[in-house]
Amino acid sequence: EGDAGKARLQLRLFRLAIRLIFRLLFRVRIVGLENVPRTPVVVCANHLGWTDPFLILLFLPVEPRIYILGEREVKEISGFRTLMINWMQVMVALDRDKPREALRIMQGVLERGGSLLLFPEGHLGTTEGNLLELQHGAAHLSVTAGVPLLPVGLTGTSALWIGRRLIVRIGKPIAPSSFEGESRGRVRSMTKMLDSAMRSLLPGDRQRGGMRLLRKWLTNLF
Repeated sequence: EGDAGKARLQLRLFRLAIRLIFRLLFRVRIVGLENVPRTPVVVCANHLGWTDPFLILLFLPVEPRIYILGEREVKEISGFRTLMINWMQVMVALDRDKPREALRIMQGVLERGGSLLLFPEGHLGTTEGNLLELQHGAAHLSVTAGVPLLPVGLTGTSALWIGRRLIVRIGKPIAPSSFEGESRGRVRSMTKMLDSAMRSLLPGDRQRGGMRLLRKWLTNLF
């Protein structure tokens, strides 16, 4: 794609339809939308379940378009997943054994005007309101490409049921130009600041009691 940041009409309509379904199933709340720049960013979120990427893709601004990084076999887990990923054209397939090629592909997306979604913990989290140790990849990409990191905190996504409250909290961008020194030191400093910013967006919201309809089915849907 020449301009990776633009969203075609079919994608906009599809996005609206899926967003409506999310609104019907869950109580979605977005905090800090005004912090999202109109230029490419590396979106950095914690990861607890399958709704995480959808919340970012559906409820952050449609442009610049946001792309997800993933290994090629990830989208083959189910027919439904393959269909969704192919239709939205949001996945940037990477080979974990070729890090230089992966970095080049990611930089290419950002240079063509798109944004990227990364889960810098590197693994699926296990506890609401908690954050695993962050890897340095997001900060390294930010320093190399010269685009800011956008910290995001997601709560409510580890276990799902009808009416579950899902909250997306968006922090202020972290610009690589704010850090001085050699590249490795800047990456470490950025990762430390990103960790602090993401933790501040994870207050560990309490859920009210009551019926938890379709919990098992919705939690393992995708």
